Amino acid sequence: MQLITYDFISGCFGGACGVLVGHPLDTIKTWQQFSNHKIRASVYNIIVRHNGLAGFYKGMFFPLMTSGALNSVVFAVYGEYMRQLQSQCLTNRERQQNWPKHVLLAGSVAGVTQVFLGCPIEVVKVRLQTLRYIGRPWRCLRDIHRIEGLSGIYRGITPMMFRDVLPYGIYMLVYEYMLGIEERMHRMKRDRLSSGSGGVVIGSPYDASLIAMAGAAAGIISWMFIVPFDVIKTVMQSETDPTVHKNMLHCCQTLMERHGWRSLFRGSFMVIARAAPVNSITFLGYEWCLGQCHKYFGNGDKRSFWS
Repeated sequence: MQLITYDFISGCFGGACGVLVGHPLDTIKTWQQFSNHKIRASVYNIIVRHNGLAGFYKGMFFPLMTSGALNSVVFAVYGEYMRQLQSQCLTNRERQQNWPKHVLLAGSVAGVTQVFLGCPIEVVKVRLQTLRYIGRPWRCLRDIHRIEGLSGIYRGITPMMFRDVLPYGIYMLVYEYMLGIEERMHRMKRDRLSSGSGGVVIGSPYDASLIAMAGAAAGIISWMFIVPFDVIKTVMQSETDPTVHKNMLHCCQTLMERHGWRSLFRGSFMVIARAAPVNSITFLGYEWCLGQCHKYFGNGDKRSFWS
């Protein structure tokens, strides 16, 4: 099996793990941004309007089925592009010197892929979470396309570009950097340089804890500066009338006029609270599954403490 196949399988597994852990917090965050309510009011509305605690998992099936595949594509694009960039370097020294730049560039390219494939998923998820649509996800997607056209499916794609492209490169760079500063991770970094992309073998619970901390730090840092774009995206995607928000700037202006500048940062706490566990479990799932792929289909000498 090729390395890109390993990235694809591992990304799918890691993405599904992240959705299972983070969806309840994502629902609270989405409701906050949509209604401009605080956490307590949002939780109350979710429970009351969604018939109990099950409301926190409203709309989870669609991202669970699709986000895993989306993450698999994103990780595969990142891994393959990273290998191509690294293969252009003639020496190990040159690869090490260009590693941060390559990670940032490969992550940004993966972010572009995530935007175009993930925007329809986000639109459906937001509509289901905010009760702007009551029904099954695939029917929701079909109805959006039938009523609003292709522009409806890709509503909010501009703020998603600002939210996901360069920040995704930063996300991957922070993750790699956090691993690199840990002395115990030097062996893992050498494995990455030799293979050209992510392929960490989780050798002990200590390794797993470092991966979890690196993933949490990457998620928190990459989200800290892009919350306004996420708020605008949510507001635009939850609106069924395309004339209400003409574009990203018009939506931003409308929010500030109605609710003040603080509304652009609504849901920040939930974003940060969600980023740590979701990205920890995503990277843990990704790294573990990648190690298993190498163990059973490729390099048989690689071992995992999970096995």
